[in-house]
Amino acid sequence: KVISLFSGAGGLDLGLEAAGFETAVCVEIDEDCRATLRKNRDWVLCEKNGVCKPGDIKGVSAEELLKFAGLKKGEAALVVGGAPCQPFSNIGKKFGVNDKKDGNLFLDFVRIVKGVQPKAFIFENVQGITHAAHQEVISYMAQKLKGSGYGISFSVLNAADYGVPQRRLRFILMGIRGGKAPFFPMPTHSESPKAWNNFIKNLDKVPDYKPEKWVSLKQAFSTITKTDLKRDDCLAMNISERVRSRMNYIKQGENFKVLPENLRPDCWKNGKHQGADTFGRLRYEEPSVTVRTAAYNPTKGRYIHPLENRGLNTVELARIQGFPKEWKFYCAKDKRKLSLVSIGRQIGNAVPPPLGKALGLALKNHFK
Repeated sequence: KVISLFSGAGGLDLGLEAAGFETAVCVEIDEDCRATLRKNRDWVLCEKNGVCKPGDIKGVSAEELLKFAGLKKGEAALVVGGAPCQPFSNIGKKFGVNDKKDGNLFLDFVRIVKGVQPKAFIFENVQGITHAAHQEVISYMAQKLKGSGYGISFSVLNAADYGVPQRRLRFILMGIRGGKAPFFPMPTHSESPKAWNNFIKNLDKVPDYKPEKWVSLKQAFSTITKTDLKRDDCLAMNISERVRSRMNYIKQGENFKVLPENLRPDCWKNGKHQGADTFGRLRYEEPSVTVRTAAYNPTKGRYIHPLENRGLNTVELARIQGFPKEWKFYCAKDKRKLSLVSIGRQIGNAVPPPLGKALGLALKNHFK
């Protein structure tokens, strides 16, 4: 059984479910995410303890979580979660631990692990947490959790290496109680034979399998049906004809820099804006770039549809993240119109389920 912290829209929990784990309780402060979890699964949500506002991890003790989950200390298989990543993101302001709102939520993850004493744990965050300015976060977590009897491993993994149609680099810290440092899952996919050979040349033992090629957008989008596009939660950004006409100039892999000067907004003319992905078109035969919270907006990155002059819709974004087709996204109030901003945030902040599955299967090998 799993105690899930910072559960979001359930991506990591879905992956662990596919690996054979059972989500016993979720802690999530965003009410729209809780609506999505509640309507897709019967997982217990930390909402009614009378101490804190629903899903606020700072107001919940390890003892309360164990009671929610129906477990005793030491019985949980996993404590998992990723504290909000904005303080450590390369896109954000990079305040790190100085972020007054979210910068120290990793401390609550450590607190809950120490109080619950699960067999193992998984902590997930953006690659930016590994940068020198935030190294104290990793050092602190590793030191405190080692002191609680856990063997620790951490690395940066690429979701594309585990069947996700997206280049998404994520920091993963895992621990096993009373054991040696856990192994990370071997990739199931690779960019090319050359990339695979470069990966395995430093291994002590050569794997006896050949990985599949990275999953492309073409493969991912081929699973989307006309019925999927009629779902209530299939939303897209309205694009003006002026913006749409600019897309005519942009081929796959190109961005706003190929636009004639007279078609560029002023903010793209002065040379200060150097974003390599801004208003870029995706490549159909390759995985997507990282899906962020506003990936429905083509001006926010390389988010122009590879074949059509439009942005991506939420069904496409969910498929790029590896969510199962039947998983739907909701907002908290039933009478409220579904929000593109909210659903985009839920999808963009999620852990891709196939990556969660790979991590879960790797940890299960240590339980045998």
